[in-house]
Amino acid sequence: MMERCPVCRARFKQDPVCSRCGADLSSLLAIETEAAALERQAVVLLGVGQWIEARQAADRALALQHSPLALAVREFARRELLDRETGLIERLLQ
Repeated sequence: MMERCPVCRARFKQDPVCSRCGADLSSLLAIETEAAALERQAVVLLGVGQWIEARQAADRALALQHSPLALAVREFARRELLDRETGLIERLLQ
């Protein structure tokens, strides 16, 4: 979440226009909102075992904004996919 205006570094006061420099922050706020929605979607997809879709949603969220949660979701989904592929290979080799 934005804490300071990226233009003048004034504290962000939940207004789409910076109170100090007048910068229009609405586009940045929309990006933050979209990234948060994608992050929530990725977590839900993890919960139902849709690893590929979860990783894709986390990647889209990370393309918009850095997030430790989205990074964790992406890594968890990657490991689950790798484990699944490893299991398939092991079964084929038996």
